[in-house]
Formats: sequence, structure tokens, C-alpha cells
Amino acid sequence: MIRELKIALIGCGNWGKNIARNLHQMGSLTYIYDSNVKLSQKLSYDYSLPTLELNKIFKDQNINAIVIASPAITHKDMAIEALKNGKDVFIEKPFCLSLPDAQKLSELATNKNRILMVGHLLNYHNAFIKMRELIKDGKIGVPQNIRANRLALGAIRSEESVIYDLSAHDISMILSIAKELPIEVNVQSIHHHHNIGPDAVNIKLSFSKGLTALINSDWMCPYREHKFSIIGTKGSLIFDDTKTWSEKLIYNPSIVTSTNSIINAPIEKIEIQENEPLKSELKEFINCVNSRKTPLTNHKEAVKVQTVIDMIEKKLKRIR
Repeated sequence: MIRELKIALIGCGNWGKNIARNLHQMGSLTYIYDSNVKLSQKLSYDYSLPTLELNKIFKDQNINAIVIASPAITHKDMAIEALKNGKDVFIEKPFCLSLPDAQKLSELATNKNRILMVGHLLNYHNAFIKMRELIKDGKIGVPQNIRANRLALGAIRSEESVIYDLSAHDISMILSIAKELPIEVNVQSIHHHHNIGPDAVNIKLSFSKGLTALINSDWMCPYREHKFSIIGTKGSLIFDDTKTWSEKLIYNPSIVTSTNSIINAPIEKIEIQENEPLKSELKEFINCVNSRKTPLTNHKEAVKVQTVIDMIEKKLKRIR
């Protein structure tokens, strides 16, 4: 049974308001804060909740946990202050903007014995959960290649690159399947704006057991595509998040044989139960705070994602 927690939300922007809605529905949202007073006042009015100064949020011993949905550049300092004051912490993706910062936070959470969870949202999507189950059950045979396309015409962020904004999702998903870090990274990038990094990337990750992954992330694309596919020796699973729930996950048993001939077979729609991944993710956080269990996307998982991002950024620096 979920006990009532007192959770403070830091960050009331486009994604923060979705977090607020879910936490309020679960009866756990107690205080809110945003440096933009108009944003915090809007949520304060919507949910009849008090705003609280940032320092008081960290120091208030009645607050059990803090959810950080502020800009990525603030994540590290916010989380350090929260952990040092004995709070359990949920940080929206991206975890941090450098590997040393991620490692520092992970070490602090371990030393303080605090829950530190990261919002790698798609790990809580029922289509991806089902995909992992089918892979484990041998539905596609031996996984050979993963292809992740995350394309949109979206906000160009000045403090983080498309790698942190979009690729981080797919890196987290890929690592949950590969169960290891890549041994080699190759990357191509496009830079159109004066932000901190690339606006579009093509990334190839190679793993020790022969699995490869291709990531295509772009926030300047004139069309939207959120597709994650995995190809194996017995067919493919395709997770297309732009489709309706009845079509989000399909199994294609068609394969290319060792003699380069193609065996075609009818596509199978995989039945999945509809869910709101954000609600499932926040329930996981609350359950872990109550039970002291380790979240699926905990700080150690986040450090692995950050390690791959670090490999990609170092490769880009050598190329440029």
C-alpha cells in the first residue's frame, strides 16, 4: 500500500506541469516551486497547493522527496542540495550534463542511502516493457541490430544538445536490451545553431557480442518519427509511438536468410495494455521511496547512459 508522501516539485514548465498533474492525482504533491513565479502560481491555483521558497524546500524535514523538472543545467546543484538534506530525489532526463557530475551524484546518493531515480521515461512504456519480455522469451531469436529514430521539429535548447534531449531516451532503452556498454562508438553530426552541441546526430554503437545499434536523433526534422526497432534471427519487433495503441507494437517474422533470400510472413500486432508512462514512472518512484527498493532507472543506470553520451561527445570532438 502506498503511504502518503510529501513531495515537492521544482520546475513547473511544459513537462513539470504533467508531473504535477500525476503527483496531485496520487495525493503526493505538497509544494511547488519555479523561478518563473507565473508558472508556479498557475499550478498553485490549479491544485490549491502552496508554493515554497527553494531553500525551504531543501530544509523542510516534513518533505520526504523532491522531483526536479527544472532546466538541465540546474539538475546537478539541485540534486546535491536535496541529497545532502536527506531527500529522495527524482530527476527528469537528462540526469546531468557531464559524466563527472553524474558520477558525483551517484556516489552522493549511495553515501546518503537515498533513492535517486532518473526520468528515462520509455522504460515505463507498456509497449517497450512488452518488447523486452518478447526479446527475453526468444520471439525474435538472437538480437542483431537495433534502430532508433527520434525525429521532430521541436524546441532548440541552448544549454544541451540533441544527444541529451532525444538520444538519451534511446541510449537508455538500448542499454536495457544489450546489458552492457558499447565497445565502439561512431557518430556524425549536424550543427545549425549556436547552441552547445549538435542539432542532429547519427550514432552507431557496437557491442562485444555482435549487437549493433543505430540512433538517428534530430530536432529540426519537418516530420515526427518516434520508432524503435530490433531485428533478430527470427524476425523483428517495431515499437512506433506515433501509432494508436493497437498498432504501437508489431512483430514482423520476415527475415533475410544466410543465402540473402527473403522469407516474407504476415505481420502480427502485439496486444498491449494502454498506460501513461509518466504515471507509471512516478508510481515506481513512490513505491521505491516507500519500500527502499532500487528503481529500474536509478542513478547507476543513469551513469551508464551518461557514459555512452560521454563516449559520443569525445568522438565528436575528435572528428571536429
